[in-house]
This record gives sequence, C-alpha cells and structure tokens, in this order.
Amino acid sequence: MSDRTVVFRAGSNSEPSEQVAARLRAGGVEIVDQQPNMLLVAGTKRTVSKALGDAQGWSLSVETKVPPPRMREKVLKPPSK
Repeated sequence: MSDRTVVFRAGSNSEPSEQVAARLRAGGVEIVDQQPNMLLVAGTKRTVSKALGDAQGWSLSVETKVPPPRMREKVLKPPSK
C-alpha cells in the first residue's frame, strides 16, 4: 500500500482548497479524498511537500490509522447457580 498524507488548512487567511488541489495535481500528486479544509493525498510527506510548495496557511501530516475497538462483549461475572 502506498503512503498517504493529509494536507489540512492551518490558518484562517490561507489559500482556497481548490487552488491547493490544483497545485498538488500539477505536481503529480493523486488526491484520494477532498473536503473543504482537508485533502487526503497519495504520496510521501516529502513528495507532497515539494508539490505543495509555499501554499500559505496549509500544513502536512502523515496519515495515521486507528484500529476499531473490540466489540466482543466479555462476561463480567459468571452466572449464579
């Protein structure tokens, strides 16, 4: 599986997400998911940072995955006889 990076808006006076997305696409970065203040892109942090350039008000973070909680119920007390 390829590396994924999250590009997110970090300031109130930042460039619009459409411009940032266009800049990333022009740099050869594939956008996996796009939201108004956040982009999930395929690529290493270094590659995405290079394509992002000096976009004002945007930051990078590597994708972190959290496994779902265990849903199997445990018996707290054995049944009384």
